[in-house]
Amino acid sequence: MPVTKQFHPGKESLLVLWKITETCEDLMQATNLKPEEQTKLNSFKSEARKKEFLVSRLLVQKFTGPEVTISHNEDGKPFLENSDWHISISHTKNIVGILLDKQPHIALDIEYLSNRVEKVAKRFLTEEELNYISPSQKIVHLYQHWCAKECLIKLLGKKDLHLTRELKILPFQPDASEFQGQIHRGNSPLNYRFHHLQFDDYLMVWCCEAPTS
Repeated sequence: MPVTKQFHPGKESLLVLWKITETCEDLMQATNLKPEEQTKLNSFKSEARKKEFLVSRLLVQKFTGPEVTISHNEDGKPFLENSDWHISISHTKNIVGILLDKQPHIALDIEYLSNRVEKVAKRFLTEEELNYISPSQKIVHLYQHWCAKECLIKLLGKKDLHLTRELKILPFQPDASEFQGQIHRGNSPLNYRFHHLQFDDYLMVWCCEAPTS
């Protein structure tokens, strides 16, 4: 089983990464799909999307149990049936990651590092956030912000959050071991702590602890 990385970011959490090198046929033979999951798989036209779907199921079955399946709530947030684990899933360019924890405040986002982030930076960062971006590590620093804001959306479980008005990343240096982000919705902001890891041409950001207010 080609698990690229596996570690425990918290007391009861597990983060696992899989680098996809297999064919769809190989992955299908290794995965036990329910009829509804097979129907979902067949609905994907992209071969890459099929592989991501299969690998996420494979990882869940291996690390939580063969009877556990991934479902989604009305907002599209994934959860596990037949399990007391909570899950966050991310995939990008042949990498699939899952974060498992016994408490619900978890989020994971993985991105492939490329220059394209510079073209869209103003769409997800405020002027204040842009002013703190490191000139010498610009691409990584931008993706740290991007991944963290994706995590904030997953943490709240709502897709209608405004990227600049309701989501904020507090100033930090790109080589800091951790940094903080906030959701501004309601009477007081929710503060989350993030960790990050750069490997090969990828950046990963995650959170696995309850917010403070």
